[in-house]
Amino acid sequence: MNMSLFGWTMVALLLAAPPSPDAGALEREARQIETMLIAPCCWMQQVSELQSEASEEVKRQIRVLLAGGKTRQQVLDAFVAQYGTRILAEPPDQGFGRLLHLGLPAALVLGGAALLVFIRRMGRRQPGMDPVPPQTADATYSERLDEELRKLD
Repeated sequence: MNMSLFGWTMVALLLAAPPSPDAGALEREARQIETMLIAPCCWMQQVSELQSEASEEVKRQIRVLLAGGKTRQQVLDAFVAQYGTRILAEPPDQGFGRLLHLGLPAALVLGGAALLVFIRRMGRRQPGMDPVPPQTADATYSERLDEELRKLD
């Protein structure tokens, strides 16, 4: 096989060049990242769920960064650098974000336990707190009424 210098140069360039990212894989990664970011126009919905000019711009930026060879974390870091951590749909597991990660489940567990204790205590009858049986109350009332009526006569 007789290859020219140009042929060998082309083979070397093809082998040395990084593989082009699969368009389908790039799009899947972009869509996953869209779910991890909050739209900077309203700060309420994920970029993936909102159709606004700002969210469309974020979607374009994600694809440009991915096409440029950035990883998921590098893309997220770029948006955090631009907008701060509030752009993240899930707060980072550090500082106040860690408090949210630990505090919410702990609050739910403690609240559930407190509710259970409250329900159990309300279900128990405490001595001296029993209501007067209806027939005794009726008999006492009836006797008292009769006595007062006799006094009036």
